[in-house]
Amino acid sequence: MTRKRKDLLWLLLYPVYQTIGTIRHEGSHALAAMAEGAEVTEFVFWPNFDLGAFRWGYVSWEGVRTWFALAAPYFCDLITFFVALLIILEVKPQRRWLWLNILIIGMLSPLINSANNYFGGLRSLNDIDRLLSDLNPIAVHLYFILTLLFYAWGLYYCYFRKKTPGLT
Repeated sequence: MTRKRKDLLWLLLYPVYQTIGTIRHEGSHALAAMAEGAEVTEFVFWPNFDLGAFRWGYVSWEGVRTWFALAAPYFCDLITFFVALLIILEVKPQRRWLWLNILIIGMLSPLINSANNYFGGLRSLNDIDRLLSDLNPIAVHLYFILTLLFYAWGLYYCYFRKKTPGLT
């Protein structure tokens, strides 16, 4: 079995990766809301049906709901992705398991989170739907199109280039 096929076995840890991504997403909302003076009243990072529909998690707060608090997870995705990209390209972790987990948690997870919420927001109510109504829709679409393209390029470049750890 090739190393890249063995990499697929890491997908068995999907629940762990999803939980880490949900904590990052909901934590970003919470931190931004608190930075704007709101009080976080509920922070849930596990799958649930508490609000009448399936959700991976949610955060509730008392105070003003601004575009910044709604957009915080997507800024956090971009920062997380950029840091992971720098680690992979500059630090160059030599252990395959470490390199792959940085790629999954730091690069693939932000892509999935941003893409899932962006395309979901075009069909139903979520953060993106609210951002599209609160901000200039062209700016919102442009942000997501550019970041999703950047994420796709970065993942392709880091995973499919010739010099990945354990492959020579």
